Amino acid sequence: MARGGKMSNRVSIYSEIGSLEKVIIHSPGFEVEEMTPRTAAQVLYNDILPLPVIAQDHRELKEILKLVTKVYEVKDLLEDVLQNSAVKTEFVNTVTRLFPALKRRRDEFTGMSAGELAAGVIVGIREKKDSLARFLSENIFALPPLPNLYFMRDSAIVVGDKVITGSMANKVRIMEAIIATFIYRYHPQFKSEGFIFDGTEEGKEGLVTVEGGDLLVLKDNVLAIGISERTTAQSIDLIINNICRDINSPFTIFAVVLPRERATIHLDMVFTMIDRDHCVIHEPYILGNGRLPVVKITLDSNGKKKFEYVENLLAGLKTVGLDLKPVSCGGDNPLYQEREQWLSGTNFFAFAPGKFIGYDCNTKTLEALEKEGYTVKHAREFLSGQARIEEYKKLAIGIDGAELARGGGGVRCMTMPAKRKPVSW
Repeated sequence: MARGGKMSNRVSIYSEIGSLEKVIIHSPGFEVEEMTPRTAAQVLYNDILPLPVIAQDHRELKEILKLVTKVYEVKDLLEDVLQNSAVKTEFVNTVTRLFPALKRRRDEFTGMSAGELAAGVIVGIREKKDSLARFLSENIFALPPLPNLYFMRDSAIVVGDKVITGSMANKVRIMEAIIATFIYRYHPQFKSEGFIFDGTEEGKEGLVTVEGGDLLVLKDNVLAIGISERTTAQSIDLIINNICRDINSPFTIFAVVLPRERATIHLDMVFTMIDRDHCVIHEPYILGNGRLPVVKITLDSNGKKKFEYVENLLAGLKTVGLDLKPVSCGGDNPLYQEREQWLSGTNFFAFAPGKFIGYDCNTKTLEALEKEGYTVKHAREFLSGQARIEEYKKLAIGIDGAELARGGGGVRCMTMPAKRKPVSW
């Protein structure tokens, strides 16, 4: 995992800001329209979303990403790996193991084409009403659709040249982690050097849950991890133990204890890194009176661990050479801080040092970034050819995202970077 030998030509993430070379996304589709006001809460939504609007806004994100990197759709990658009959059989066996009610349809799923199976596990596979009990059941799906899949970040994260796959906190998202695991295990362009933690295998008890929105790879030897309603201290202990077996130099993890609130389901909802020396924060929780407890965990090359509290996350990061100037989500006004944090105003995704994408509806946050020397432009200016990304050194790109934000996440949530160039610190 630690850098030092040959860099992986397939997956490689040693920072949050290195120039992006590969990213995986999912364009929202019909699975979103399977939600109703009655069922939205079951799939972790506060409300239903209009597919035509979010599809258009997500398309804007995809087109911007295509200007700067190679963009891959998760469905296409899954279909690729399922072309191998042995892998497809293993995939079906894994799905039926985690969803025992599907075992009676194993042969049917195995007989599907790779494309049919990949599409089916995303949009859902409907229940067959072939018995009285199933006929009377209100369950529409034997395998439920994945309306959260466009939030790609949560199901897996690359750390160095290895992968942590999610042990999802809610069963409705387990399928997302299975998909990611098979891509990073078998796809020739994404096969990792191994798994630091495979949530589809290790997350068998409720105390062991972890999701990618809580993990930030800040440098090659520094992680920040949120302890949240989705990621537990027990899972972080497992990750720490697995890292200890694989390092040959000191490694530091900052564990941030988040409140159990809808607005702070993951660490990247209150903190993201956008440049070598800048981050965007929800100030009340990072530096204010309500600042969150932060534990610094130092691992030496022999696997010895040291645990200590630090004053706050930024003070802790400074001790490992990351001196970050914060930009406050919502600016200086507490009212706008709360409003724009709710709309994922801290949740930026960097595609190069000092260049990043977020929602344009968070106007006070963008104004605060302008004061720090960042040029703020809408994605349309680049997609129309009016402006060129390479002409700017410090750039904040806004996309239409008010409806996407209602889904509960921002641009970092919707992207799964698989490879970045090293950062010159």
